[in-house]
Amino acid sequence: MRKLRCMVCILIALFLFTGISLAQPAQIDINTLIQETQKRSDKPGEMTFVWWIPEEYWKASFAQNPAMTAEQIEEFIKVFRPYTIIAVVDGTMGTYGKVNYKTEGEIRANLRVLDNQNNIYHPLKEEEINADTKSFLATMKPMLANALGPIGENMHFFLFPAQGNNGQSLADPKKEGAFLVVLGERQFRWKLPFGSLFAPKTCPTCGEKVSGVYKYCPWDGTKLE
Repeated sequence: MRKLRCMVCILIALFLFTGISLAQPAQIDINTLIQETQKRSDKPGEMTFVWWIPEEYWKASFAQNPAMTAEQIEEFIKVFRPYTIIAVVDGTMGTYGKVNYKTEGEIRANLRVLDNQNNIYHPLKEEEINADTKSFLATMKPMLANALGPIGENMHFFLFPAQGNNGQSLADPKKEGAFLVVLGERQFRWKLPFGSLFAPKTCPTCGEKVSGVYKYCPWDGTKLE
């Protein structure tokens, strides 16, 4: 239990560091990766936040802590490896700026994800989630509330299978494709892969550095290797 609480404390720190400039591990820009994994509603009056948390995020984040060994990082990641993790905060602005948040049950009833073949998946039920993962989430909830206030209190985590109907990853941030989270009538779409997970490329013609996922230079059309 002490080890579990320690991991949760580290996770809370990562939430608090979101958006803050940090030292970068080689070839991965953690701040860009955070931006790529998070989506927000742009509709006026909505306080809706959807965060897909792939394994690559955990690895890049824990790489910020030199005190963590590879074995400790693996011990944490394996708890969530069987799942696709979606964190959701869903609220609307009320009178005098008060935010009215949806409950876990309300969000769950309207939440689903679609893979690259448009197969639909619903959040796993509690009995479909292993005990270690449930224990971690149960420990994390009150700590998030204490650390982040109402946002943390109303941040709910939903687990989907890691693999889709075809036996492949439901969504792989390193492979071409798309990943869609549907929340009621709203859609949050990720176009893959994430550029932050690839070393930048240099155009041999103009010399500009571009995203590692680009196949052609956006400035002059030169094919990139």
